[in-house]
Amino acid sequence: MRRSPITPLRTAAGAAALLTSLAALSACTEDAPEQEQPEEEARVDLVALLDESDRLAKELYEIEPEVTRTCLEDAGFSVHDETALHQVMVIGVDEAGPQEHYYAFQDWLPESETAAEWGFGQWIWETGDDDLITEYHELRYPDEPEVVEEQPPDNSAFEALDVEDQIAWYTAFMGEERMTYEDRAWMLQHPDASQEELDERRSAIEPAEDEGSVEGDMEIIPPKPGGCELSTIEALYGEPQLVEEEMEEGVEPGLAIYTWKYRPEEPAVPPTDLAFIEAETREASDAFLTCATERGFGGWEFQDGTWLPLPQYFTEIYMGEAYEPLEGPGDEVAAPMPEAPADLPEDFEGKKAYEIEMAVAFAECADEVQYREAVMAAVDAEELAAYTAIETELYAYQDGLREALKTAQDLLQA
Repeated sequence: MRRSPITPLRTAAGAAALLTSLAALSACTEDAPEQEQPEEEARVDLVALLDESDRLAKELYEIEPEVTRTCLEDAGFSVHDETALHQVMVIGVDEAGPQEHYYAFQDWLPESETAAEWGFGQWIWETGDDDLITEYHELRYPDEPEVVEEQPPDNSAFEALDVEDQIAWYTAFMGEERMTYEDRAWMLQHPDASQEELDERRSAIEPAEDEGSVEGDMEIIPPKPGGCELSTIEALYGEPQLVEEEMEEGVEPGLAIYTWKYRPEEPAVPPTDLAFIEAETREASDAFLTCATERGFGGWEFQDGTWLPLPQYFTEIYMGEAYEPLEGPGDEVAAPMPEAPADLPEDFEGKKAYEIEMAVAFAECADEVQYREAVMAAVDAEELAAYTAIETELYAYQDGLREALKTAQDLLQA
């Protein structure tokens, strides 16, 4: 149930009933003793709460451009840069639907009924057979919706306007200060500028961007939103606030990047309690590894409590060389793995047979010691505790979304 991005719009009907049912998580009256809600019911209610937050946020972010459009039309503009209007939309929308259950073993541990045919699914990629890869993908993800590529809005009417009319629209849209910061007028006047011309233009205006540096430190402070963007923000959320972004490790010391925040902030989910999950699954994990060793596949160590680096292991098997983790922020870390067997065949079919044999053993061991069930119970309990801890903040977050959404709807109906 770990947090997913914003999901598609669904109807708002039943929201009040949803909130009533969710209140049971903390219900307590003077006339009756407090009763603990069954864990599975609490999970269902929390998932519904997360999905409702996603629905409200998506609906609000979709209505924002319409409020801005109304502001521009009130200022006399009837043709708009549709791409610019919708660039404030949320990026990374998850079109797969509501919150989904996910457990780390799903990435490496096959079900018994598929292990004998597909192994761990690693040999399939070595074949280069697109049809086979598609068949396996559909087997692994039967409920995955078809990806429909979103078509960009028709912007031909705006592109047909004179450049001066485009500049006037953008000035009303974002304000003079941002126009200067983005050098938008020059960009509109030189749509076919070469890379060399762009570089020369950038070098000419860069010194002004460095004025915020002090003793070698660098502050990047974008201008405050202006024009109808600011009008929309102020109407729906109030005055925007300049906030310093948290920097990831490895970023150049002394660099500070600021951004303007105005939308309600979604509560941060507490970090996954790996220690709890490892403790809760230790007995089943040890039993699983013992079973695998007895079947001739020992030497494994669980990573983060519930993960084995099977994909990396078989990459080494098929490539015949050491696996090199990807480099970069947040990328893979080298995980301990057993050595490949000394008598491992060198041909593809022999390696495939070895993969399938190991997969069958792992799947049967997991069934035997009820490994999957132990992990699911531990992860579910940890996530329930994590989301319960921010339940009050989630309600407040939703209240902020609803208030802004109602304001937007009122503005459009006026």
